[in-house]
Amino acid sequence: MGWRGRLIVAALASCLLTAEALRLVPEPPNPRLGQSVTLSVRDVRDPYICFWFRGNAFRKERMIFQVEVGRVVSRQGGFTGRESLGRDCSLVIQNLQPSDSGEFYLIVQEGRPGGNQRWTDALLRLQVAN
Repeated sequence: MGWRGRLIVAALASCLLTAEALRLVPEPPNPRLGQSVTLSVRDVRDPYICFWFRGNAFRKERMIFQVEVGRVVSRQGGFTGRESLGRDCSLVIQNLQPSDSGEFYLIVQEGRPGGNQRWTDALLRLQVAN
């Protein structure tokens, strides 16, 4: 991990303990196999950097992707090719599979560098119905 990655990890470690939580809402609320679902992000203002993970931890091998200023800049081991970026850092998963049932973790930096910034996070348990 380069200096930039270490800086981000350090910032997350120091800020997440006091951050207010975001809300994640699945749309549709009860997704089924083969459908698409959007894990919509609520209560976010000006998302600058976003990290999506499969599971409940900040682990590079479980990262789906990293987003900066509205575009995906990195995909990692949690990326299957069926995920895409939605509005305000929402996660869109197409052609749902049984393996998509589980936890999804989001970390967001709100605000631009040099301005008023804060890190927030959210966890969602997704259940894919047959």
